[in-house]
Amino acid sequence: MRSRNKDAISNAAKIGIVIIIIIIIALGGYVAISQTSKISSTSTATSSSTSAPPPSSTTTFITSSSSSSSASTPSVSTLTSSSTISSVSSTTGNSAVSSSIPKTLTWETSQTPAYLDPQVSWDSFGQSIIQNIYEPLLWYNGSCSTCVIPWLAQNYTAAANLMSYNFTLRSGITFADGEPLNSSAVYFSMNRLLIEDGSAPFGHGVQASWIIQQLENTSLSSTLCGCSQNYSAAWVNEVLAQNFIQITGPLTFRVNVLNPNSAFEYLFTGSWADIVAPTYTMQHDLALWKQPSSDYTLPHDTLSGNLTNQITQYFDDEAATCNAGSTPSGCGTTYLDGSYQGSQAGTGPYVLSSYSASTHDMVFQSNPNYWGGAYQFLGGQKIVPQIKTIDVNYVPEETTRELDLESAGRSGAAMIADIASTNLYDVASRTGWLDNNTLDSIISGVSIYGPYSGFAVGFYPFFTNVTNPLTGQFYQFQPFADLRFRLAFADAVNLSEINADENNNLGIVAPNGIPPGLPPDGSYNASIVPAYSYNPDEAAQLLLQAMEKPITQFTFENGTKASSGVFNNTFGCATLDSSGQCQSPISQTVPLEFDTGDAIGEAVMDQMASTINNISSTYNMGLTVSVVPVPSGTLYTYFGTDSIYFGSFTFTDDYPWVTDFTINFFAPNSPGTVPEGWNLTSMAGPWAATLNASAHGDLATIVKETQIMSELGNQAVIYLWTIYPLQFDVMTSNIHGLYYNPSIYDVPEGYYFATLY
Repeated sequence: MRSRNKDAISNAAKIGIVIIIIIIIALGGYVAISQTSKISSTSTATSSSTSAPPPSSTTTFITSSSSSSSASTPSVSTLTSSSTISSVSSTTGNSAVSSSIPKTLTWETSQTPAYLDPQVSWDSFGQSIIQNIYEPLLWYNGSCSTCVIPWLAQNYTAAANLMSYNFTLRSGITFADGEPLNSSAVYFSMNRLLIEDGSAPFGHGVQASWIIQQLENTSLSSTLCGCSQNYSAAWVNEVLAQNFIQITGPLTFRVNVLNPNSAFEYLFTGSWADIVAPTYTMQHDLALWKQPSSDYTLPHDTLSGNLTNQITQYFDDEAATCNAGSTPSGCGTTYLDGSYQGSQAGTGPYVLSSYSASTHDMVFQSNPNYWGGAYQFLGGQKIVPQIKTIDVNYVPEETTRELDLESAGRSGAAMIADIASTNLYDVASRTGWLDNNTLDSIISGVSIYGPYSGFAVGFYPFFTNVTNPLTGQFYQFQPFADLRFRLAFADAVNLSEINADENNNLGIVAPNGIPPGLPPDGSYNASIVPAYSYNPDEAAQLLLQAMEKPITQFTFENGTKASSGVFNNTFGCATLDSSGQCQSPISQTVPLEFDTGDAIGEAVMDQMASTINNISSTYNMGLTVSVVPVPSGTLYTYFGTDSIYFGSFTFTDDYPWVTDFTINFFAPNSPGTVPEGWNLTSMAGPWAATLNASAHGDLATIVKETQIMSELGNQAVIYLWTIYPLQFDVMTSNIHGLYYNPSIYDVPEGYYFATLY
């Protein structure tokens, strides 16, 4: 799921998950920007270079008042190509709007959010919602999906050694509740992210704080130090003493960096770096934590003094909710997590009016006081939300979404629907796609946009150190601690067949975890291929070996050896009888869990289960593989608590830089590998070399070490890589103003409502 960006929201055509980094709006118009491998000869404009070494001297980044021309406008169903800007709107900006703008837009989605607090959320669907409510200091410009510009910030300068950045905020911006955007709000939001420490109510180091924490003292990050923190007032003071955000004036501040990182600008474009209203957030959180059911002992029942003092007291209270009361293994739920009564803590174009925890339905209302976005300062038009009400409905049944879409097309209602790639031909012409690579709608009043490529990869991790979610105790049976099991299960799937037959070729089978086109240039290497390939016979021999001689030594994810009796991989029998079968086999079950609605995940696991169960039946091994659908939010929670053996996910970049993938897939004790129970010591050297290269702008070394880690990961069969997905969007034809940004979306979950009309 997130984002990190590991999301449990992999749903067919949208296979995926994505932690969303930014919103790209073309100057004077809205555009679709695609930046990975070229999939069509239809090309319009080429973007600028996506990578550059650190500046050798102080560099100023400031908004320009000059205008930029918008991209040309191809037909609706144009395939976007590498580094290409393609308009998907027949008008420019919000100027060419008609009198028939829908008052309400309904989006029927197959996804549910895990969290809605920008400093907590790390799942792609949650962040797709968040982007409409909150905003970061930096986003990307409208001509290049990896070119960062100031957004809430007006300008910023970087020191030559990349250890400090001076920011100036735009003036006159307010949060939806009326609070002014100022340096204190930035200080509050960024330090709140650090003190959240990647925590959720169920655990620590499982959310996105690490993305910013990597710039500071990593020993204060439970994710990056691989250790536990003592969440006390002393720890809070230690975090604040880093002076990460140093206020220098009402609208100016300095960011002080301990660990220079050539990806600095990218780190500040994600939703985790969104700025929230301090007073609103503190008041609502304090009211929540003071409820008797929370059972917390707060050091400050009431906040007092000036704003700086109140913020420090709030942080002390926040730390006091960790490993206490109703959250003995995590930190207190925040008000913005659910926002069941709505949220006015953002500066974005919409406010969240309500969210239902039971139905997962959400209602948004346009923010009448929205400041208009950075593009008004760049010569573009001020963003004014035209559709006043957005109704997001969780509809898990594909058939229902399709019938509702068809009805909306006939009646003239405004609607977006998630359509799985497996159901492409329910809405698109099969002939048009297979013969002409165009997505032509076959439903009256309905349009199809795309397909688009992106920085994403489908990955199904083999988990080790798996625990029972009810007891928190380790399961004795740990099949995927054994390389033979991992190879056997991976050999049991024909991914090319599934991509063609189930996914309608809306993707490319992935040889490794680095998607094509990801900067810096050269990071992707198609010659790095997996150790597995579809081979049921080899899978059978591997399972027989694992059964007859099960592994007897196990290690925990911290690298220590497990005591005898904690784990036991015995199943089947030690020796087959004369008929080639087990007599009185020891039974074991392996559940394979996929995101509800993810047809590709279901197809992969169905084929895997069928192959393995057939092998088990042939030899009477007593091994049973089941396939279990799980709602995306729940699956993401399972991921963070090490409580699944195998699950379907898609990773979309948190920020478009290769280290975002390597830290999540390969780095020892990283936020990505820890939840999967992996700690490959062989990765330590290449990862250390990568960090050093990143601090010095050595792109060639970053590429070299990335490829070494990809090779090691493939040899160890940590993951079953599935596809680099393609994306398409389906909506009624009375909706205009859509754009697509592949840096942050590989599923139709990235709708920025403010551009629609």
